[in-house]
Amino acid sequence: MNSPYEGKFNVTQRFKGSAHDGLDLVGIDSKEIHATADGKIVYAGWENPDNHYQGFGQYVVIQDSKGRMFHFGHLSEIRCKVGDTVKITDVIGIEGSTGHSTGSHCHYCVRTSLSPGTFLDINQISGIPNVEGGPYDDGYRPGQQTTPAPKDDHSKEELLQELKALYEKYS
Repeated sequence: MNSPYEGKFNVTQRFKGSAHDGLDLVGIDSKEIHATADGKIVYAGWENPDNHYQGFGQYVVIQDSKGRMFHFGHLSEIRCKVGDTVKITDVIGIEGSTGHSTGSHCHYCVRTSLSPGTFLDINQISGIPNVEGGPYDDGYRPGQQTTPAPKDDHSKEELLQELKALYEKYS
């Protein structure tokens, strides 16, 4: 599992494709938001500088080596700038309630561009269950050495079976 939090977090809204293109997550052990991909910061700021109550509010986008855009929305504070190179676990911001939001959380999604409607399946990419509740824990702790992910030697069918098993386990 690869979440933007250290330690425990809850899922407060599920991924629903075009109806909700990511997961809403709330940190329990920490409110710091961490990079979930190695890459470059391609956006860091207000979705609409003239209306802070619109959309993602303050948000950050990381583009990885595959061209995927990792979005982190509703931040209360941004701790990076466009052009920065980040590694997985680098702090990029603080969870918040900016933009169109009903409470402190991070909207976490992956898109193929900066534009809405280009979503990818965040659950498949992150391994976070598409189930409201928790607490979930990706196992990362401060100061822990990170290691590269193992080479993906699973077939698509094996991955689908693993995802179905996870879904049934958490349903």
